Amino acid sequence: MITVPVHRRFSDLDPLGHVNNVAYHDYLQEARVGLIGELALVSNAEYAQIVVRQEIRHRRPLGYAREPVLIDVWISEMARTSYTVEYRIRDEAGEIAAEATSLLAVVDAETGRPVRIPDEVKDALERSRPA
Repeated sequence: MITVPVHRRFSDLDPLGHVNNVAYHDYLQEARVGLIGELALVSNAEYAQIVVRQEIRHRRPLGYAREPVLIDVWISEMARTSYTVEYRIRDEAGEIAAEATSLLAVVDAETGRPVRIPDEVKDALERSRPA
């Protein structure tokens, strides 16, 4: 698991002064790139990784603050062609504002069809899983 700080932008706010639900998807992307981007195995000429499904459970609103939200992100499950990324979004006081999951698939770079997770990707993802 790693923790990725993400700064809120004024443009993330809705008319009520809360971070708009659409902005949460951007925050999750930042955290996911922070996790798998470090692996240097996101894509190449043979394969790519794509988001298949993403779910967010909002627990409390996020308002604007100069301090970043902190997103804990980790790999929770691995299958033959896909894996699950989990997130916990915490506000500046450390309170959980949302929890989320993303299902990612590894696909052939040319056809877009699912392929078995390459061993080097699987090994790297396994190393990033919580003990």
